[in-house]
Amino acid sequence: MSSGPPPSEPHTSLLVSPSSKDKYVKNSTSSIVFPTKSSRLRFALHRIRKMLKRIPFEKRRMKLLTFITLVIVSTVFIKGILMISSFVTSWIDDAPTLTFEKQNYSPVKYLGIGPNISTRLPKGVTIYHITKEFGAATLGGLGELVTGLSQAQSKNSSLNVNVIMPYYSYLSKLYRPHKYAHLSIKIRDKSGKWKNVGFLVYRTLWNTSKNNILTSNSEIPSGILSVFMIGPASNMIPLNTAFKASSIAKIKNLNSKLLPEWKDLYFCKAAAELIAYRNTIIDTSLFAIHETRGVDVVHVHGSTNAFMIEFLENINHGKKFGKKIPAVVYTIHDYLEEQIYSNDLTNIQKFLDVDVFQVGKPQYFHNDRMYMSGYAIDNAQMVTFVSKDLAREMVEGPMDFHLKELIIPNILNKAKLGQWVGITSGIDFISYNPFNNSMLMESNANFPNNFDDFDPVLLYAESIEGSSQELVTVSKQSAKAYLVREGLLTREDLNRPLVLYVGELEYNKGLQFFKAAADFFVEMDAKFIIMGKNSNYPLEILNKLSENAPNHVIIINNLEFQKEWGILYRVASDIFFMPSFMESFGLFAAEGLLFGTPVVSNCVGDLKEFLVNKAKDDDNFKIDYNSYLFELVDNQMIGLSIDNMKLALLEAINDWKRMSKDIRVKEIFLRKLIKDAFKLSWNRFEGPVEQYLKVYRKAMLQVRDKLEEGLND
Repeated sequence: MSSGPPPSEPHTSLLVSPSSKDKYVKNSTSSIVFPTKSSRLRFALHRIRKMLKRIPFEKRRMKLLTFITLVIVSTVFIKGILMISSFVTSWIDDAPTLTFEKQNYSPVKYLGIGPNISTRLPKGVTIYHITKEFGAATLGGLGELVTGLSQAQSKNSSLNVNVIMPYYSYLSKLYRPHKYAHLSIKIRDKSGKWKNVGFLVYRTLWNTSKNNILTSNSEIPSGILSVFMIGPASNMIPLNTAFKASSIAKIKNLNSKLLPEWKDLYFCKAAAELIAYRNTIIDTSLFAIHETRGVDVVHVHGSTNAFMIEFLENINHGKKFGKKIPAVVYTIHDYLEEQIYSNDLTNIQKFLDVDVFQVGKPQYFHNDRMYMSGYAIDNAQMVTFVSKDLAREMVEGPMDFHLKELIIPNILNKAKLGQWVGITSGIDFISYNPFNNSMLMESNANFPNNFDDFDPVLLYAESIEGSSQELVTVSKQSAKAYLVREGLLTREDLNRPLVLYVGELEYNKGLQFFKAAADFFVEMDAKFIIMGKNSNYPLEILNKLSENAPNHVIIINNLEFQKEWGILYRVASDIFFMPSFMESFGLFAAEGLLFGTPVVSNCVGDLKEFLVNKAKDDDNFKIDYNSYLFELVDNQMIGLSIDNMKLALLEAINDWKRMSKDIRVKEIFLRKLIKDAFKLSWNRFEGPVEQYLKVYRKAMLQVRDKLEEGLND
């Protein structure tokens, strides 16, 4: 089954709002058609001939200098065209069209992690998360998960938690990192010869309890994690421009000088070299509670980092690890896209001897490209997925998804060995915290902290205006009022429901429902706020919704604007709309609860683990629900589900209207939603932190067994 229509051409950032800040300017977009390689080359040669004809000179009188200049200019021009051609081809061919014969896989019993598996690990066990996104460099669910998980793990005093990520240039002002080490790796130069390429590693300490940076390099207490950042290459063009980004919105911007695959492979090889360095250079402080152990677990996140596992293997074969070999855990974050991530063989050749590597591994190669996720699944000790229910369905049920043939055989093999584990994520209460955010405090919209000692009896005994207890309803209304004063909402929005969508702007998130939903919101006089990051859904369709109903629909896809104002929109909203076809954990829905908004959804994936649908017998005096769920009749026939969606939205809006007339009922309902979100913390009982400890233990035991086998031989 296809994951949706093919991605549209990338668009520039855009903000459409009733009255937006001047610095967020609407940019124009254009449609681009890329010709084939051969036609591009013919076009380039044609342009060169035309250029030469325009230069007025007589062949008899042409001086030698003029001739040489023309040759040089022509050569540079041709190389430039070919470089851009290669870059564009790499970009648009990241997921080339593949055809597989339909496969029927025999189901495998899902073993997962049993309750009797121990979480016990050696004191001071070291964990290194390998990621492209973390902290202030978070664009989506992957970054949210790595940030939340690593911060939660660091609060365990027996764990030494570290993050390895790219050093995006804009982070220098935020993180104030210091130079930690100067390392080098071998990369082929233009002539194909191996060259030692140097790079700097930077280090900063992250205070997870305050979500800020420490500058001291003394002994690291619990609640602090080390963030290592890989800098660009110091002596090789164009890798010297790797990770250049002026803001978070520019992290994934295309660079005509540097192929994206080169950047990914460079990070993988450099990160592997850093792991080897950290595994051998043990710098235990004299005052440390326990001895530093080198590297115990390398936790690789996402398929763009998957090939790091091979670079680690090469380092191991070179005896640089000695007897201690790190265990590898690989996490799949998005089963709809990660399996189609691939690298061209010519690009891999720049960093590795492909001919030697390919021997005995034909299953990973198709159309002269290597598909990385299947390789990582096979070569990691343990493989995890971010949804327990979907992980089970992948191996036990008839679950279908785009090009599953690239990874399902590998996953089934792991499942048979008990090395395939689904772990439902938690909520990071730091990144988006409605309780102590500075912007919310400035606008008097921060949520009260009186959840443990709140007295509902006293709430009914006092008048709302003279209440001695701080109220969530007051905070949410203050957020609305502040956005109105700033010109980001209208005065009508103070007294009508605000419906918020947050997430990727892509087909799989159910944006096909938005047209019918927008028309319904106009009819119900509700405001629809669409806030997210551009993906494969045509932006012009969303813009049309706002143009047709500017008083009822606003589109916010400017990432910098979202970073500044997004938390206020979350607090101000009354209903969270999430019509996804595919979801893993449903992080944004969980955040919706945290911000006191019930969720309207079709409850796919792990959403069913924490969303409780309003039953027919529920009323304002029996509030056991936190969502309004509608049935998704058929993924390919949106029209069959629209009526169900409208009924769910209608019930949510009608409940909002009824509760707005009785603030006491509304206050109790909002607090129930927020408490439901509290139950989804990373450190909850038998929650994700505990589950990952079990996974790490199983991975380390596999490595130890291999070492013992080798010693016995």
